[in-house]
Amino acid sequence: MKRAIAAAMIASTLLAGLAVQNALAQPSAHGAAKEKGKGEGGDETTTSRSMDAPYLAVPVVRDGQLVNYLFVSIRVEINQGVDLWRTREKAAFLRDALVRVCHSTELAQADDVNALNEARAIQVFRAAAIQVLGERAVGRVTIVASYSSRGSAT
Repeated sequence: MKRAIAAAMIASTLLAGLAVQNALAQPSAHGAAKEKGKGEGGDETTTSRSMDAPYLAVPVVRDGQLVNYLFVSIRVEINQGVDLWRTREKAAFLRDALVRVCHSTELAQADDVNALNEARAIQVFRAAAIQVLGERAVGRVTIVASYSSRGSAT
């Protein structure tokens, strides 16, 4: 089981690194919003009010055995009236809480090791986001994508 946890942490770290690399290759959302905001006042309403957590590794365990990984990307919407940039400063703490909940909660469908129980996952991810960011800050939580390490994508 220790090997499974170590493998999940390594996979999560590698995939997060790929996400950062891809993000650096593209114009930043903040920079694009500034460009869009020129001549329009340039306030934060021109930016996306969300925080993304790509490639969360969700281990699937059956009868004490690791049988699969689901890789889940989520988006947490930040409510209006909350300081977006102060909230984004907590991104590392949010990701830590999400990774911890992925490893402590069964999030796969009971009858399919390749499928995410989306209703349960959203409930658990929302609770983790509220714990880190505060209830006032957290709006809608959505599953952007989920993929099975066995090749089945949703």
